[in-house]
Amino acid sequence: MKTAATKLARLFAVLCLFPLLTGASSFFVQDNAGIIDSDTAKMVNQKNAKYQKTSEHPIVIVETLRNAKRTQPDGLSKATKTVYIVINVQKDGTKRAFLYSSSDLHSQFTAQVRANILSHTASKIAADDTVAFNEGVQELFKISVTLVDQSMSFKKDSLDLSSEELNRVIKPADLRIPIMCALIVLIVALIVFLRYIVKRQLQK
Repeated sequence: MKTAATKLARLFAVLCLFPLLTGASSFFVQDNAGIIDSDTAKMVNQKNAKYQKTSEHPIVIVETLRNAKRTQPDGLSKATKTVYIVINVQKDGTKRAFLYSSSDLHSQFTAQVRANILSHTASKIAADDTVAFNEGVQELFKISVTLVDQSMSFKKDSLDLSSEELNRVIKPADLRIPIMCALIVLIVALIVFLRYIVKRQLQK
């Protein structure tokens, strides 16, 4: 009897893990818009299956919506160690990504960091081409799990970005200083030119 119960428990565990390991629809991929391909789903499910084997149990969910007026997931305020990647598809087909995190991950996913990540992946997410779009989702997922892995002090795996790659995304070069310098040089050159013109006019 005990052996039968053990076998039943193992079978139940396998059935529960099946969607995670095969890329089938699962809690971690909520594709309401039907635009996530099998490769992206498999990546998300396998990483989350790996997370569930840790004591911290973080979660990174990918969710797609169709013309949603509200993109923030329900229960976000009560969630812990959770990141939501939400893609909203408007009536005209326009796609826009949103990134949310539970409060205990706010130090990693600050407002500026989230804005930089979304800006970095915006062109691919907005692409009409399904392949390009899913590449954008995968890139967004990789950036997110890299930040999660850092916050949990997890060992890096094949999905994690290098420190240089991550910094290029979350700390893009500030172009304001070189632009201001160029404007100053232009203004000075214009002033010198105008003075030269005025001087020549006076000499006549």
